[in-house]
Amino acid sequence: ILFSNSSFGIKDFMKKNLGFASGVIVGLLGACLIVIAVLGVKGVRGIVGGNGSSASSNDILLNSSVTGKLNFLNNIIDEKYLAYSDDLNSVSKNEGLYKGLFESLGDPYSEYYTAEEYKALSTSLTGSFEGIGAAISENKATGEYVVQALTEDSPAEKAGVQVGDIFYTVDGKKASEWTLNELVSNVRGEKGTSVQIVFLRGEKREQITLDIVRDSIKNKTVSVKMIDDEVGYMMISSFESVTSEQFDEGLSELRKLGMKKMILDLRGNPGGNVEVCVHIADALLGEGTIVYTKDKNGKEDIKSSDEKNKLGMPLVVLVDSSSASASEILAGAIKDLGAGALVGKTTYGKGIVQDVYPLTDGSAIKITTRKYYTPSGNNIQGTGIEPDYDVDFDSDRYVSDGYDTQFEKAVEVIADM
Repeated sequence: ILFSNSSFGIKDFMKKNLGFASGVIVGLLGACLIVIAVLGVKGVRGIVGGNGSSASSNDILLNSSVTGKLNFLNNIIDEKYLAYSDDLNSVSKNEGLYKGLFESLGDPYSEYYTAEEYKALSTSLTGSFEGIGAAISENKATGEYVVQALTEDSPAEKAGVQVGDIFYTVDGKKASEWTLNELVSNVRGEKGTSVQIVFLRGEKREQITLDIVRDSIKNKTVSVKMIDDEVGYMMISSFESVTSEQFDEGLSELRKLGMKKMILDLRGNPGGNVEVCVHIADALLGEGTIVYTKDKNGKEDIKSSDEKNKLGMPLVVLVDSSSASASEILAGAIKDLGAGALVGKTTYGKGIVQDVYPLTDGSAIKITTRKYYTPSGNNIQGTGIEPDYDVDFDSDRYVSDGYDTQFEKAVEVIADM
């Protein structure tokens, strides 16, 4: 399983990518992560206690009143609480406190990771891991976890897992009782070990039981092909460490095949590493601002492109409501700089950036630190980016005969460019 719906490789990327028509993607990579520092005890105190700021003691999360109450509650737990189930001891009190501290922010993108969770996150950011090779998304309406896509020749694909399958149980435990991260952790595992997963499939929700042997997975995040003699097609499923090289190779291949126009598909792409996104944007855009960010003090950080690696040909970008974070940075820059046309649906609307701070005990925190702005100065948090051509995806027709309404519109648009 790819950690937190981060990315996927596509064998027949027009046929299998039902994921771009599914619900809003959630996941850690969709949070637009940059690992930037290693903190010791002093660093942790600075973050939690607000050292160096002008905030009053009442504004500090862990002031004397709060810590006093915590000590009181802790004593009651020690003296009275009966852990009536082994499952209740899965997270220590300390870990629970740390998680609760970040949950108190009310920010779904800021959270605390245990050492085990952070190890899984770090692995996912590289694009290589051991698991079954399937990407997961959460259906916000139902809360169910769905197979969004399959890595080519992965254990999941070979075992018969299908895009759209719903996770029901994993080794006998119901997936509905877990968070997305917990589900991912339980499905992933060492190469050569087996996991039994029961999926619900189709409208009748037929139970499909599969025993899958985990293997080493190198994620394929970029797929390319020529549509005709002139138009090249590239799909980028996420922005991971492996994506920069795969993008460069894919673009080179398309150029060698005679590409004179390009369709870039970012549908279902939840985002990922900002620096990877900037690398790709620099290869597509001419001179100009790609994106700039502002922190809570108004400090700006500007990422720019030059003329050196300009694409220099007509470009159409496919987006949808699951195109998030770094995908929106790239799509926003292309639109604002007039480098191409956007086709599809309004994007997810995530205009904030999180930084990950590893701690010395192996745990880590992810915290929202900045807003980002497109070159024209738009922050798209909660609103998204509107396409130049608003086109619905007809999932029924796609399932029946493979006709992709959004893709066909992109072909129509680029033919006139």
